Amino acid sequence: MNDEVLLPRFRNPPVSEVAVGVQFPTALNPVYLGLYYQRVKADFPRVQVQPPIAPAFETFGAAPIVAFGIPLPALGLQPRMWFISNDDDSLIQLQSDRLVFNWRGGLRGSQYPHFDKVYAGFAKALDELETLAKAEGIAAAISVNQCEVTYVNPLPTANTGVPLSEPEKIFRVWSGSLGVEWNDPQEDFSFTVRYRLNDQEGKPFGRLTAAAVSSSAAPNIAPGFQLEMTARGVPLGPGREGITSFHDHAHRAIVRTFAALTTPEMHKLWERYQ
Repeated sequence: MNDEVLLPRFRNPPVSEVAVGVQFPTALNPVYLGLYYQRVKADFPRVQVQPPIAPAFETFGAAPIVAFGIPLPALGLQPRMWFISNDDDSLIQLQSDRLVFNWRGGLRGSQYPHFDKVYAGFAKALDELETLAKAEGIAAAISVNQCEVTYVNPLPTANTGVPLSEPEKIFRVWSGSLGVEWNDPQEDFSFTVRYRLNDQEGKPFGRLTAAAVSSSAAPNIAPGFQLEMTARGVPLGPGREGITSFHDHAHRAIVRTFAALTTPEMHKLWERYQ
């Protein structure tokens, strides 16, 4: 990560959702999930039950295991609870071994409030969990083993003006140049790029994954493209300071990578000012 260059900033970034989370050893049974809901329901009164997400760890010397967001089969496992705000812009996800705070207002056209505000929501959600764990005598079990930040960036043709046949107008890592042997446009498009997150000594503590897909390859998105970026790894030190340090590093790495992967033409559209 090149910290010598100013952190890119956009007035109108194409962000629809940001998730900030932590994972810990399985510690919360359904009783604790219910007690947590009592603490947050004034601000997150609506409830949904979802399948649990599998544990995920970034490992080195081997391929990363289990991608963020992939639900486990039911198999009698404990649920993942969604506690949703009245305006539907935010939600807390809580299961036996994971807490995630999501801002998803971009799905309804809300302007992205920038990371500091999203992180304040996560910090408050984690404060409530830590207070509950201390009161119930399970504070030692809420020992974070992985942190994660995810950005979802929809890039519909209606906004970018870029058809599925010309992804190189959005992504710098893709070239539209083909040899003379073939000149038909591609039907769909996807790529995945992974980067290691290293400490000052060059030792890896996490990984950033950027995955792009076209709507023809993922029919659940609007015609165009989508870029999802996730940074995951171990806390950068003990306690809350280590968690916050990782999330801060992850946010900066995602923003820098987003700017590095996308074209100057798109930066103008998204009103880059730094």
